[in-house]
Amino acid sequence: MTWRDWIDPTRVVWLRLLLGFVPAALIAWVAEAPALAQFALASLAIIPLAGLIGEATEALAFHLGPGIGGLLNATFG
Repeated sequence: MTWRDWIDPTRVVWLRLLLGFVPAALIAWVAEAPALAQFALASLAIIPLAGLIGEATEALAFHLGPGIGGLLNATFG
């Protein structure tokens, strides 16, 4: 079993599509867009970034064992 066996392809596609909100949030901040627009874009940008961190910690836990994996999950969520 590899780490690729537990990645859901539809979830990966949605995470990749939502990554577009990361530069959009940065552009809104630099352009001094209204605060509500900045907040909304930044809130949507957090979703794929949290998903990527979760995938990374799961992959590391798979390779490093349950002890280090538990520490990583407790640290990064």
